[in-house]
Amino acid sequence: MDCGLGFDLVVATQRCESRGVTIHLIVGNDPRLVSDKVSEITRELIKSMDTKESRSTILETHDAGAPSSELRDNAIRQAVASAETMSLFGEERVVVIREISDATVAELSTLVKYLEQPSDSTHLVVSASGKLAKSVSDALKRAGATVISTEPPQRRQELVTWFSEKFAESDLSIDAAALNDVIDWLGEDQARLPGLIDILVSTFGASKKLTSDDVTPFLGDAGSVKPWDLTDAVDANDSPLALEMLRRMLRSGEFHPLQVMAILHTHYLKLLRLDGPEIHSAADVLTLIGGKSEFQGRKYLTQYRRMGSGDISQAISLLSRADIDLRGGKDLQEELTMEILVARLCRMGTSNKSSRTSKTSSPKRR
Repeated sequence: MDCGLGFDLVVATQRCESRGVTIHLIVGNDPRLVSDKVSEITRELIKSMDTKESRSTILETHDAGAPSSELRDNAIRQAVASAETMSLFGEERVVVIREISDATVAELSTLVKYLEQPSDSTHLVVSASGKLAKSVSDALKRAGATVISTEPPQRRQELVTWFSEKFAESDLSIDAAALNDVIDWLGEDQARLPGLIDILVSTFGASKKLTSDDVTPFLGDAGSVKPWDLTDAVDANDSPLALEMLRRMLRSGEFHPLQVMAILHTHYLKLLRLDGPEIHSAADVLTLIGGKSEFQGRKYLTQYRRMGSGDISQAISLLSRADIDLRGGKDLQEELTMEILVARLCRMGTSNKSSRTSKTSSPKRR
């Protein structure tokens, strides 16, 4: 009986308990979010047990992400042995195996065999921050594992809901303005949210509805952002916002200046491809630049019509010059070089508007 993918913990646990066993697979790309969810699931499982034994007597944690093959193999074998052994202190126990995606198929063979007939007295919690081999995924599915993803959603409204749920789970009340401040400030670094929530709970408790003034002092450094947050700000000629997005990308440590340069270069090369062919619709744009999103096609078509051939060519020249400067052409700090570039790009599309064509299609090349 498959316990389903991403069900609520209580519902999934109840369904699995018809077989006398619960198995949870926690997945995600950020090890910090995965680790936090493993801890949360473990606490809930222990809390649900009808036992007075201490946590240390009914919980075992093993690390399948150890640095050597020998350590990983030993960790998995010990975890399986614990799962197969009846607890001396109660009817149930919890066994955790962290980061099984770091282990090889051979190292996980003991776990795969265990999953063929899991113990009816052990709650097994395994986590993976990377891709699992098909044989391991299939074994977990056949055993009825509940898969819980820690990946935050991409769409803004869904992200707002996701953040709201995280605060609600901790019995924190937060107003809409403060919630949006948290989302904007953390950006891509949502793994910092559990720590922020812990601090806010310790400081304010659950009785106060938090405002922006309450939350702001605890936000720390701004998290990273998505590449299109930068290109959207540049396209909108919003220099302050574009520079803020640039600094957050660079200072988060997730993007090297040359990576940001590549993102901008790709963006303007797509616009350059629109210069010449006759274009009438978003579908025409996608044929030239690739992709399937009509929204993206409309964005590039609108931006091309705003900028025109001259500004797009000038933007490409600015990128080439900055690339040389980054590689030692000028004795400037990398971040300053990128700030100058972004500020100049933000001026593209704001001048000589009267000289641009008002036609709904781009000019034909003669």
